[in-house]
Amino acid sequence: MPVVSVNPSELIRFSKTDEKELLSVLPKLGVDMGHKDNEKWELEIFPDRCDMLSPEGIGRAVKSFLNIEKGLPEYTVVPSEIVTEVELSVQDVRPFIVTALIKNVELTEEFLKSLMDIQEKLHLTLGRNRRKVAIGIHDFADIEPPFTYKAVKPDELSFVPLQKTHEMTLEDILEKHEKGKDYAHILKGKARYPVILDSKDNVLSFPPIINGILTQVTPQTNTLFIDMTGTDESALFNTLNILCSMLADRGADIYSTKVSYGGREKIFPDMSPNKIELDLEEARSLLGIPLDGPKASDALERMGYSVQNISGDKAILLYPAYRHDILHPWDIMEDLAIGLDYQQFLGTMPCKVTIGKGLQKKELEGALAELLVGYGYNEVMNYPLSNPDREYHDMGLEPDEDYAVLENPVSEEQCCLRTWLLPSLLINLKNNRNKPLPQKFFEIGDVVVNGEQYTKTAGVACHSEASFTEMKSMMEGLMKAMGIRYVIEPKKHNSFITGRCASLLIGEDEFGFFGEVHPQAISNFEFEHPCSAFEIDLKHIG
Repeated sequence: MPVVSVNPSELIRFSKTDEKELLSVLPKLGVDMGHKDNEKWELEIFPDRCDMLSPEGIGRAVKSFLNIEKGLPEYTVVPSEIVTEVELSVQDVRPFIVTALIKNVELTEEFLKSLMDIQEKLHLTLGRNRRKVAIGIHDFADIEPPFTYKAVKPDELSFVPLQKTHEMTLEDILEKHEKGKDYAHILKGKARYPVILDSKDNVLSFPPIINGILTQVTPQTNTLFIDMTGTDESALFNTLNILCSMLADRGADIYSTKVSYGGREKIFPDMSPNKIELDLEEARSLLGIPLDGPKASDALERMGYSVQNISGDKAILLYPAYRHDILHPWDIMEDLAIGLDYQQFLGTMPCKVTIGKGLQKKELEGALAELLVGYGYNEVMNYPLSNPDREYHDMGLEPDEDYAVLENPVSEEQCCLRTWLLPSLLINLKNNRNKPLPQKFFEIGDVVVNGEQYTKTAGVACHSEASFTEMKSMMEGLMKAMGIRYVIEPKKHNSFITGRCASLLIGEDEFGFFGEVHPQAISNFEFEHPCSAFEIDLKHIG
């Protein structure tokens, strides 16, 4: 979980309570105490509550929970004339940008340090280490709008980046600057790099790498310009709202800005609350407690919601724009339980006594896993979500029209359900390509094929002598140990080298295949060593 270091006196000030009560409330909100002394508290925050990664956010939640300032926080956004023009050149690099102007900021050394800390925490969480979201915070005093967001060639312009005293080209920054070395992989393979310029062609930022020294924020700064660039507009929107609400809680004023995509304008930030419906009958059933409208309203207001209307068992709620974690009514029910205080829930003894027994399916999976570990394979668990490029194109296959597509995917990387396990294992190899060989991974997991869910196991071995023969020997040993009567026949599969792939058959039914992975697939997943692999459908051997 993310760990936030806060000054206890700051946290007490924002919570409007005393230390004793604060320490009793934090665990109820899911905040665990780590190191604690008079100067610093280290607090572990639930990963889904990125709005609580700062003392302002934690204080806001505590005040509401203690009924000091409960209900929906309101934020005023004043329009401004600031425009950022987005050129088409960024579409293949980092296509989205959101911006905001923050005035009347009272910066201190301590607040500046806290601001930089939450910036990095947001980079790591919502930003996925700057890949999805990169944040730039600028002193507005020395720059002039309108701004331009575009992509340029690596040697086309130069500027003085933070932590340096001389001009560097974008290419030099990636090769020589500390931050450039850390994040160059995000721009790897791109012919052009994104930059943000003001009306005088001054460089504000080279996202997602570093800002220019021209806009460096100091304790004397009183107006901030915020830019966030990335690949996921929803993540950018949520991250901006979190940061703006934090600054507003410090007494700063939020001003909206325009982002123009070739004349199509969008206004940021949008701090208006979101609406959702809650079924109180379902909440009663899941929480196992009696719950009427007034009791539910009070608990939800303690968690920062506004109850607009309750009619029968249906409640219409508003929740803050910074609560990016609210995706489903069940998320509201979790907050409802917290607002009611988990400590008030009474335990009950089970009405029946039963003795547990393992499912035959799980016993088979356990035995298979034990055998594969004995063969030197390490077990991994991958996300069941994938994308068509990884599932088909990178594996040398034509897309299957029947693969399951998500209606509202969070990102392009995870927009469909995987249909087999091998591409996920090749991603494991890609992510570990800097580790020593040999590398051997296996997974037992679920896939969805033609609308049906199946459990499969797959393995991959990567080393200089990985071959069809090695995998055939292992399959023979594995089948013998499992007591399976099988037949091996040649198979043509575009993900494998022709003549080095075979099917595993029980009667006339194929239940698996193995072979030597095609070099093009290996290249598509950005590693260089030979690898052999197998995949088995457990339905046929259970």
